[in-house]
Amino acid sequence: MAATPGQRWPRFRWFVVAMLAAAAVLNYLDRQTLALMAGTIQGQLRISDVGYATLVNAFLAAYTIGGLISALIVDRLGARRSMALFVGWWSLASALSGMAGSMWQLAATRFALGIAEAGGWIASPKLVQEWFPNRERALAIGIYSSAAHFGAALAPILITTLLITVGWRATFVVTGAIGLTWLAVWQLTYRPNRIGPVDKEAVPEQRAGRAPAEWGAVLRTRGVWLIAIGNALTNPVWFFYLFWFPKYLTEERGLTVAEMGRLSWVVYASAGVGSVLGGIISGALVRRGMRPARARVATMALVAVIAPIGAFNALAPAVSISLALGALVALVHTAWVTNQTALCVDLYPGRHIGKVMAVNGIIGGLATIVTTHLVGELVATITYRPMFLMIAIAYPLGLLAAFLATTGRSMLDREIAA
Repeated sequence: MAATPGQRWPRFRWFVVAMLAAAAVLNYLDRQTLALMAGTIQGQLRISDVGYATLVNAFLAAYTIGGLISALIVDRLGARRSMALFVGWWSLASALSGMAGSMWQLAATRFALGIAEAGGWIASPKLVQEWFPNRERALAIGIYSSAAHFGAALAPILITTLLITVGWRATFVVTGAIGLTWLAVWQLTYRPNRIGPVDKEAVPEQRAGRAPAEWGAVLRTRGVWLIAIGNALTNPVWFFYLFWFPKYLTEERGLTVAEMGRLSWVVYASAGVGSVLGGIISGALVRRGMRPARARVATMALVAVIAPIGAFNALAPAVSISLALGALVALVHTAWVTNQTALCVDLYPGRHIGKVMAVNGIIGGLATIVTTHLVGELVATITYRPMFLMIAIAYPLGLLAAFLATTGRSMLDREIAA
């Protein structure tokens, strides 16, 4: 078997992951700006809570269809060039958000942001598969995934500081400019004619990826649908903490914007720890001889036991306990996502990963759009509390779907045997 690029350029593969991690930080920084500045923006543009839910759903709708669009782009351009396109695109969209004069203009820029941000999560696992051996893939995915959540942890401090000092419009522009700096570094350093990371003979799956899409072959496998069901059950939990938890802390728990920015980072920092921890745990199980897909499910089972504890936030405990429960859910959720993504890589050939991630994103995105609308209605009429109760059932049901996805021979196993 020919060596993979990551085996022949071992140091550069970690640079690739470092760049993916930096992109993930920017990804979450840009998507968090709206949530963290929501009160100010709503006041200046006269947007209600239901209108705010519309803004969130504009992003989520784009994020949902963006998975499909991104899969086609990655198949056509390859992961390296696609990653550059996606980061440049979402950075410009973020900067343009600062120029919005109405809710609908802001919704348009958030829609553009969602299309491109979905692409980052399609291209990244494909880059990991090209560069890393099986035993290291979950760790690599965990590293860049954790960076996303450290970006979310950084966001409350950075964004609220910028909001107070330069205003919400300039804040959008600054975060967009940072993304364009990343793009320049990526283009200057990751160049095939100099480093040669993309060797078509060394990565036969990438050569096959230029062939017709073979969507039907993927859609006929049950694994893709079961993984998507698991994502649909758990994805709304995370997006609730991402888009609504900051508002919950200020509107229902009485924190000021500055206090929220100073305290809520712990939730998103915990998410960063969980991403790496999830990769370490399943990687250790693989090294002990467990089949990779089973190792991912075993780690997800641990999450399904712990995550329901977060439902106690429905009782409105002390703010410190609410933050601790949010941090716990964030930690185990991202351990879940790391292993769910690795499961896609374990079960499907590289040329199909984009398609699997696209289906996963579409089904999960639709579920999140529905729940986001429901949250907007609940917040306007009742409380945030029903969403906390979802945590008690989402992960155990998602675990069942993930387990069933690993039963029988995977598409990757069948192709290796052939």
